[in-house]
Amino acid sequence: MFLLGVAIYLGACTSEQVPPALPQAMYQNNPTNTRKVQIALRDRGDYAGFVDGYLGQNTGDGIQRFEVEHCQRVKPIIDRSLLVSLGIAND
Repeated sequence: MFLLGVAIYLGACTSEQVPPALPQAMYQNNPTNTRKVQIALRDRGDYAGFVDGYLGQNTGDGIQRFEVEHCQRVKPIIDRSLLVSLGIAND
């Protein structure tokens, strides 16, 4: 399970506990933003799935990898801070 790997890497950035996985119903559903995030993550090597606009397990895992690598709070959702970090949205 990837969350176990997150706990190992997260300790290097912060003492914050890894949050539990969010239920699917809590994921933001915006296919346009999801496609942009999938492309940005793929270009950085954090996502190898299909660019389909669906925020499923593979996309959530890619988001978590990116956030761990950049010492951000791990949350497998697409929000403004993720879009800014990926260069998709301006501050």
